[in-house]
Amino acid sequence: IRFKGQAGEQATMFVSDPSGNALEFKAFRSSEDIFAREKP
Repeated sequence: IRFKGQAGEQATMFVSDPSGNALEFKAFRSSEDIFAREKP
């Protein structure tokens, strides 16, 4: 879990495909969290 307890908290997973390309997958609790920012 990245940014735990903060705006934009996300689960992140990295894998390599058979050609050696790195792929990143992210999961958020809700779609509103995708572009969330900390309030000033």
